[in-house]
Amino acid sequence: MTAIVRLSEERDIDGLFELAKNAGTGMTTVPNSREAIEARVTASIKAQASEERAGPKDVFFFVLEMDGEVVGMASIFPALGEDRPFYSYRMSKVAAAAPELGIQASSDLLYLCNDYHGYAEIGTLLVSDKARGTGAGRLLSLSRFLFMKAIEDRISENVMAEIRGRFDDSGKSPFWDAIAAKFFDMTFEEADRRSAHDFRFIADLMPKFPIYTNLLSEEAQEVLGKPHKDSAPAMNMLMAEGFTFQNCIDIFDAGPSLEAPLNLIRTVREAERAVVRVLDNIPTQGERRCIVAVPDAKRFRAILMERGPSDGSMFLTPQEADMLQVSSSDKVVCSPLKTRKGSR
Repeated sequence: MTAIVRLSEERDIDGLFELAKNAGTGMTTVPNSREAIEARVTASIKAQASEERAGPKDVFFFVLEMDGEVVGMASIFPALGEDRPFYSYRMSKVAAAAPELGIQASSDLLYLCNDYHGYAEIGTLLVSDKARGTGAGRLLSLSRFLFMKAIEDRISENVMAEIRGRFDDSGKSPFWDAIAAKFFDMTFEEADRRSAHDFRFIADLMPKFPIYTNLLSEEAQEVLGKPHKDSAPAMNMLMAEGFTFQNCIDIFDAGPSLEAPLNLIRTVREAERAVVRVLDNIPTQGERRCIVAVPDAKRFRAILMERGPSDGSMFLTPQEADMLQVSSSDKVVCSPLKTRKGSR
């Protein structure tokens, strides 16, 4: 099975809707209705066709396709917070002392902040069971960075990602119950849906003063900056790419926010350009798994290959060239996959 990553099209709407039904709680950026998916696809097509700097209404919506079936989705939101504030909690430590008593104490505080204003956000990473364990999820996630490099003059030089926070066995968020539930007369799910469209209610209702974490329940303190078990692999992959956790967390579920400069992300940093050579018989090039992508916003496609470029050329079979929709002499960009521990 060969997986292809490309920008979404109208023909993908039904498949994307079926996939979105299995998103689960806390996947804020996954469209939750057919109408929302249709709007996301339409916005992506418009953004893809533009050459202007991407704005807050723009989105790039990607599809992972295997054997003609939609098995994954992912997005890039290129101008975070430029139309409405994007809120996070920043964790900071404060120390106090009473020398005359020989007592010292320290506490963690949560400050409401807008530190990711203007960043490009990656989100909506969702794959079906069919794609799990095939490497297609890594292709979907990492190929976005090659697309961002191709349009770097249209987006921020900084990238962030929100990782879904931990929930208990009953599907509830301990952090939500400890803070936001005290101020919002709505469920986590309803607040999650609303926040995808309008963050103003957060500024209106959330407490404006710092929150001492030691006043929270033990359950809430334990999940601060911790990923959901299903999101931990995605977090580990991003950190291996050079993303870091700088003590910012989601205001609803306390999931960690990661950040990195685009040009320091490993997939971008190690990428090299190559000229396509289409041959029926490919010369032996050794084992070197890499992502091969067409670095063009209007023609972007990416596949996973078991070989890399050689002397500035990327040799492709006619079938592989057809999948990428390229011909001999076209330019592609190739980035090696980081080898996992225990794998070759």
